[in-house]
Amino acid sequence: MGNTQKTFIVFVPQQSSYVVEFLGKYSKVLMPGFNFLIPFLEKVAYQHTLKEQSFQISAQNAVTRDNVIINVDGVLYLKVQDPVKCSYGARDPLGYANILAQSTTRSEIGNLTLDQTFEERGQINQRILEQIQSAIEVWGVNCLRYEIKDIKISESIKKVMNLEAESERKKRAEILISEGQKTSDINMAEADRRSKILRAQGKSQEILLKAEAIVQRINQLNEAISNEQGQKAAQFNLAQQYIDTIKSMGGQDKNIVINYNISNPEEVVKKSLELLGKEDTENSKSN
Repeated sequence: MGNTQKTFIVFVPQQSSYVVEFLGKYSKVLMPGFNFLIPFLEKVAYQHTLKEQSFQISAQNAVTRDNVIINVDGVLYLKVQDPVKCSYGARDPLGYANILAQSTTRSEIGNLTLDQTFEERGQINQRILEQIQSAIEVWGVNCLRYEIKDIKISESIKKVMNLEAESERKKRAEILISEGQKTSDINMAEADRRSKILRAQGKSQEILLKAEAIVQRINQLNEAISNEQGQKAAQFNLAQQYIDTIKSMGGQDKNIVINYNISNPEEVVKKSLELLGKEDTENSKSN
């Protein structure tokens, strides 16, 4: 917005707009380039730039919802949209927009806690922008952007925030350690369970293989003694085992009387088992 001019030939720069009055009343808007006025009757009353303009919002104190005093400043970006409204809608629309930005910032900060002012800066800027725009659009001015530059707090508040942040970091570290220990315990328990299952399966397989070997051996023995030569060999083997058993039971202080029929394998086996049973009983008593 510029001063009035009283000339006959007016040059309007690019991205500028001049408002002309005829005998003190609005007449027209001059476009960029050369323009002519009626001498003594018309004059340029207002000059506006249509470029985007930035305004520094002075630092000011604001109180948050949790009663913390902070110092905040910002930048406001405006553009004249309607030169006529901007000329006659308010005495100083751009200056009023600056003041409105300050009061709106204080009001918006008062609705938030200290933490929210740091976490929601983008949302704060947007809400302030919308409120400013709704108020100044009747003046022919468009609010393009609003940005909070700095939020400053006292040293005592900084110390408290640092302590809270340190406490939160320790808490998170303890949680991570606890979760790691829990996962480790679960993995160890699962490994132990699988190990027991594998050992049990191995033991079961071992028993099964032994049983199959015994069955196979019995079948081989049955097949071997199914003929006469095999029966004689079996009788000889039983007799040999019987003699070895008697030798192992004998001693200087033992007298053993044996009555058996070596041609009868069943009798030989029976007597051998009886002798072995007696030997085991005597050994257990002596112990």
